[in-house]
Amino acid sequence: MINQISKKNFRLVMLVLLPAVVVLAGLWLFRGNGQDLAPSQTAPRRTALPEGAQTVLISRVPTPAWVEAVGVIRPVGEMTISAQIQAMAMEVLVRSGQEVRRGELLLTLDDRELRARLAQGRHETEALESAMEEAEMALEAARAGLDLASAEYERISALHDKGASATSELDHSRTRFLQARAEAGQAEQALSGLRAQLRRAGQLVEELLVALGHTRINASQDGTIAQRNVEPGDVVRPGQTLFLLLSRQMHLEVQVPERFHESMATGSVLTARVDVIDREFETVVAELEPSATADSRTFLVKLSLERAPPETVARIQPGMFGRVQIPLSDKQTILIPREAILRVGQLEMAAVVHEGGVYSLRHLRLGRPWGDMIEVLSGLEGGETVWLHPIQRQ
Repeated sequence: MINQISKKNFRLVMLVLLPAVVVLAGLWLFRGNGQDLAPSQTAPRRTALPEGAQTVLISRVPTPAWVEAVGVIRPVGEMTISAQIQAMAMEVLVRSGQEVRRGELLLTLDDRELRARLAQGRHETEALESAMEEAEMALEAARAGLDLASAEYERISALHDKGASATSELDHSRTRFLQARAEAGQAEQALSGLRAQLRRAGQLVEELLVALGHTRINASQDGTIAQRNVEPGDVVRPGQTLFLLLSRQMHLEVQVPERFHESMATGSVLTARVDVIDREFETVVAELEPSATADSRTFLVKLSLERAPPETVARIQPGMFGRVQIPLSDKQTILIPREAILRVGQLEMAAVVHEGGVYSLRHLRLGRPWGDMIEVLSGLEGGETVWLHPIQRQ
């Protein structure tokens, strides 16, 4: 009975102790390979530094600091080309995405009715001009008759005052004078009416000429046709959008947090990047809005691409995503040479050299690259000596 109880206790003890022994053995084996899961665990194993190994001193150096603002590439000019008259589209000469030059013909509209009305208006104008010539001649004749009748009336009136002319003769000369004056007034009114008609006819001809000019729609600037909203046979109406023309010159529009407003000024040179074409280039602050939007607390900045290389500008298209670096005060940064980084799987380490010619591996968290150096965010404090070209040892 006692032996049976002892056997049961022994089995229970073994079931409890066996997992603990396995865990301890695993930890011992893992530590024996010198691999730490994290810097917070026990100190890593130190290994002798090979003879002739090159080392470098890690220090904190001042580096430029910046923040990134994101934005979109947009054309400097975006022009809507609309119809000015109602007419049928006869021929559409461009398509979406086509490059056009200023003055290039884009669309022709049916001008037959306008040309017919213009011919009629010009014919009426010519007729009115002829009528005006006749009216001017009639007015000259009426004025000449008025002058004669006026002189005759004054002469008879003077004789009548001296008793040398009969009253009937005076009445007759007065009647002729009044009749001549009425005829001259009628001639002047007729000429004035013809002049007014000629002005209206001339205005109508000018309006028809302007409308006729609207039947040929040209590009107002160099650019790219972004939208085409008309097809041959469509009847267009005044105000209807026919084309959307984007200028070839583009800029980068970014929304910048309001706290950086004072650090920016028109004419400032900033570094920008367009990820999709993998290009970095200089931009110039062209426009700076003075106030921020109430909802996002950001203000709009427009950056000119005038300093970007031509081959880069040629690849940039409207709507592309861009970044711009807003410079801040320099900061102290720990930089490590790329040759001093040891990569084990997804881990990045440095071999820190200690007194006595030994080193230990230390896990790093790296930041942005600086040429041949890389920023160290954690793992080094500055002042350490690290091994260049470290070799992973088994």
